[in-house]
Amino acid sequence: MDMRTVEKIEYGSASAVRVPPDAISDLDISERFIAFDTETTGLNPDKDCIVELGAAVFERGVPTETFQSYVNPGIRISKEVSVLNHITNEVLQAAPKEEIIYPEFMKFLGAAAEGEIMICGHVAAFDLSFLCRTLDRLGITANFYFVDTRQLATQFPELTHHSLAAVAEYFHVPHEHAHQAKEDALTSGRILCKMIERNRNM
Repeated sequence: MDMRTVEKIEYGSASAVRVPPDAISDLDISERFIAFDTETTGLNPDKDCIVELGAAVFERGVPTETFQSYVNPGIRISKEVSVLNHITNEVLQAAPKEEIIYPEFMKFLGAAAEGEIMICGHVAAFDLSFLCRTLDRLGITANFYFVDTRQLATQFPELTHHSLAAVAEYFHVPHEHAHQAKEDALTSGRILCKMIERNRNM
């Protein structure tokens, strides 16, 4: 499944719906939104798990609150993935378990879990598919609406590559710590702010 094009994610009690790019201008996301990112044990939300959660609340273009936590999902992380995100099994063993950290994370998300505040991310459907799968497994209800900075980046014809690093460079957004959930969330949020500003000035 190509997470760049998924429109809706649904796992029992938890769902996420993509907002079409042409509808974004009608939303007041310049006031407040939450940027979100994860690190996972693999690419399949049905068998892999989140090992790091990162998020940032943006208000009027400025990050005002952040959240970061490693997560002990009860499964091991492979050496190949650990090399990529620098998260080891030793780190995960000391991290809070899912049933401890997710209620805390949901408090941080607040009204975003009820679709009242927009979520943003780069290939956001990937991260939200893992989040929704986990929340359903834990019996937590949530309904998210999201925008994808990668999808939005395709509307800029001069941008020929759409990775988070490439888009960050184009918009002059610092991106020094790739594959760290909070840092990637902050990068995605700052990119969205630049996109909103660019569209406002056009």
